Amino acid sequence: MAIRRFRGRSPRARVTRRGWAWLGLAVALYLAANQTQVSWLYVFAALLAGVWLAQAGLPARLLNGLRVARRMGGAEDAELRVGDPVRVELEIHNAGALPAWQVRGVETCPFAPAADQAQPFFVDVPARGAVALAYTVAAARRGWYEPAPVPLRTRAPAGLFEAARAAPAAGSGVLIFPEYRELQRFPLLDRRPATQNPYARVGPGSEFLGVREYRPGDPPRHVHWRTTARAGQLVVREFAEETQPGLTIALDVRAASVIGGPDDDTLERAIKAAATLVHYAAARHLGVELAAASRAWPAPAGPLSRWAALSYLARVPGDGERPFAAVLEQLGAAVFVAALLPAPDEAVLPALIGLKRQGAEVLAVLIDPAPFAPALAGQAAGLAARLRAAGLSARVIGSEPDWEHTLAADDRVTARW
Repeated sequence: MAIRRFRGRSPRARVTRRGWAWLGLAVALYLAANQTQVSWLYVFAALLAGVWLAQAGLPARLLNGLRVARRMGGAEDAELRVGDPVRVELEIHNAGALPAWQVRGVETCPFAPAADQAQPFFVDVPARGAVALAYTVAAARRGWYEPAPVPLRTRAPAGLFEAARAAPAAGSGVLIFPEYRELQRFPLLDRRPATQNPYARVGPGSEFLGVREYRPGDPPRHVHWRTTARAGQLVVREFAEETQPGLTIALDVRAASVIGGPDDDTLERAIKAAATLVHYAAARHLGVELAAASRAWPAPAGPLSRWAALSYLARVPGDGERPFAAVLEQLGAAVFVAALLPAPDEAVLPALIGLKRQGAEVLAVLIDPAPFAPALAGQAAGLAARLRAAGLSARVIGSEPDWEHTLAADDRVTARW
């Protein structure tokens, strides 16, 4: 394991209770010697004071020579997702000429379950040597995790002084994808309606479809200058996509739609469903596009690979403010659309109906908030009923463990968790 050198902050030292007691005893013996003029009391007072002074900088010196390296990963550094075991290896190297005795530390694993996040240890690190530690936890949270500093402290050798230091950890980070399930079928894509769809899909092809207003990210070469001059605003040409049509996944990431606690919420369940669809589409060599109005992590434009789509879903937070209906209205021409709603939103009904009228196959996946907020029971089912009445496909995902069956259910079968 390669070790990068980190200088880090100098250790902080303080006198312990034992140290104050030791110093107090030395002072008391000195005062007693002054009163009694007993020479051996002077000797003991000097010995106690000398030991106290000799150890004043020793704990900090022991910690200053320590360097930490961390490696995180799964079996053979395979792709990791929520629920997979992750092995964390920690190496503490001592570059000093003295052994580092009685080193206490707490290794924090932010993606582990709450009960397993703190991993305390107590080791002795030999001079010019190293100590290796390892543990395995189940990944409970998606995201990208950088190596975090490791707090170290020691009271060696006699407990008179204590030094503490946050040692930076060398090593690479780890990316944990959201959990996804294996679907045996998915009617929205398996029916392959694109072969009969009269609406051409907008894309980088050569067949001219028409013009529309300019959007950020459009290639400058597609600007239609004559129409731009007449309209007084930028207008671009649209072309039909010549590649196989893919799946557009629209995800509501508004902060107001996140319902639940720190360990589980409706957005996390919606992201799991989205990752399952990404995995299914990629297995059938269909391109995937994402639409999400996150402020900190905007969705990339254009078709994404499986890794890129899952990487985005691993990082996206629930921090959006833009109405989800506005995100759906800007999708333009699409063939397959899956809209994932962490909370019921009546405002999306016209936008989803509009996508269907444009010729898209539309599926609305609603996460039932009732397990987190009982007062909202029935709202997801009510919106799903209105969507079905408008000719749209809808699924309601609740809290049963086999939610992939609900996601893959056929419209001819009424299914709910």
